[in-house]
Amino acid sequence: MGASNCPETPRQRMIGMMYLVLTALLALNVSKEILNAFSIVDEALDTSNQITVSKNNQDYGELNHQKGILGEDKVAEAFEKAMQIKNKSNEMVEYIQQLKAKYIEYVDDASAYNEDGTIKTVAQLRLKDNVSKATNFMINEKNAEKLKLKLEEYRKQLLTFVDDADREKLSQTIGIELNEKLRNATGTPEKWESHYFENVIFAAGVTLLNKTIGEVRNAESVLLKYVINSITKSDFKISDVVAKVIPKSQIVFQGEPYEAEIIVAAYDNNLPIEAWWRMGAGVMNSTQGANLSKGDAGMASIKIATNSVGDFSYTGLVKMMGGDGTEQKHPFEGKYTVMAPSATVAADKMNVLYAGIENPISVSTSITAEKTSISLSGGTYSKTGPGTYNISIPESLIGKTVTISAIADMNGKQQTMGSVNFRVKRVPDPVAALGGSNKGGGKVSKAELLANPFILADMGTDFVYDLKWTVNSYQVTFLIKGIEDAPIVCNNRQFSDAIKNKINSCGTGTTIFFSEIKASSVAGTRSLNPITVILR
Repeated sequence: MGASNCPETPRQRMIGMMYLVLTALLALNVSKEILNAFSIVDEALDTSNQITVSKNNQDYGELNHQKGILGEDKVAEAFEKAMQIKNKSNEMVEYIQQLKAKYIEYVDDASAYNEDGTIKTVAQLRLKDNVSKATNFMINEKNAEKLKLKLEEYRKQLLTFVDDADREKLSQTIGIELNEKLRNATGTPEKWESHYFENVIFAAGVTLLNKTIGEVRNAESVLLKYVINSITKSDFKISDVVAKVIPKSQIVFQGEPYEAEIIVAAYDNNLPIEAWWRMGAGVMNSTQGANLSKGDAGMASIKIATNSVGDFSYTGLVKMMGGDGTEQKHPFEGKYTVMAPSATVAADKMNVLYAGIENPISVSTSITAEKTSISLSGGTYSKTGPGTYNISIPESLIGKTVTISAIADMNGKQQTMGSVNFRVKRVPDPVAALGGSNKGGGKVSKAELLANPFILADMGTDFVYDLKWTVNSYQVTFLIKGIEDAPIVCNNRQFSDAIKNKINSCGTGTTIFFSEIKASSVAGTRSLNPITVILR
């Protein structure tokens, strides 16, 4: 079959979209949450690569199986090409893996391997946000340029297995295009190696290498399918037919459509099919009331509007004509998550929790609030609503640091989505003030002083917590014509009758001292500032 039947795979497009998200993140300040996001994407890329390798191995195995069914003569040429494609692809992947190991050892100044012999993941890197050493290794030491040359040579080798009539189409389909007209943020053209590795943080560089391994495995998959399709349908035996759902992404932002391709695996690419689907879970046995999507090349696409956030399921049925002319039906189902676009901006120097009081916080992740929780390295917390919590820190942690982590439920697996460090501080002392107009002291008339005869304690408008203080006691001393009277003690915020009478009996120029002021709240008991007034 011709190369026109080998379009760009959905997995290629998915990986490309994932890396676009990463490059967009690089335009922001690199916070710990973003570095953790690279770890998550790196894990997803590794999983995707393993899936592609597994699928390729199944195709190699099926091709080898057909040698025994159809005979060496019919399959030998395709099998020989497939083995060469496999060897060259493995060599290319091994080169990238060794480069990645050297890259990690150079930047992290530590072994790139775990005890089991596997190469460390992005999550295990020490210097994820390093730029200078990462750029020096990939750019100044020409490793990115050498990688580009290796990829170009690998790409040329793959295309030697393609017929002249199909080469132009396959050249576009296999990807690994290194001569794109790339431009930086200012619109200036730049080389491939500079565009992807110059002044790029270490975590992004390692993730890109894993993405490149995925591109190699996808190119291998495309060429392998091309070789298999070169054997005619009448000669190649299909052991099974299964309907497959290939989503571009299982997580989409609210307002963007969810898109997926419904394919009939290992079947004639020229075969017309009908994909019937509806929202909901379970097996679909009837097409009544369902949506229809038609495909004429063994593939049909569906598009679902996303008007609300949450988890959704859909089920469907593929109809097609079998080789014996009878209609066949194959069920399929899929799931996806819709998220609302969001962004979090935090002032790192202002990350403070106050000991002894409840500190309200809000937590948001790329997962819905119902599937998000937190963990705390010190103190206790209570949930007050979706994504909101009250944090209580003991005074024993004053001057220390507490870490709050956002935990997401990823299909039953607890995944840390990000952590933030908070400094624990003592609640500031409130300011004592008189209830009258001259709250802080100074000259005041008897009428003003006695209009609101009490002392209050207030945190001021700059303290945003709703913290109430109660004045418990204080003492008042009168200085009349240079002679100081014995202090009068008061055990609540209101002036006692003795204090009021004394104020009424004093003349102009009398100095009144309010001292030993004690106030209490959930944050404890504090000694407050004294207040001095002069009667006018």
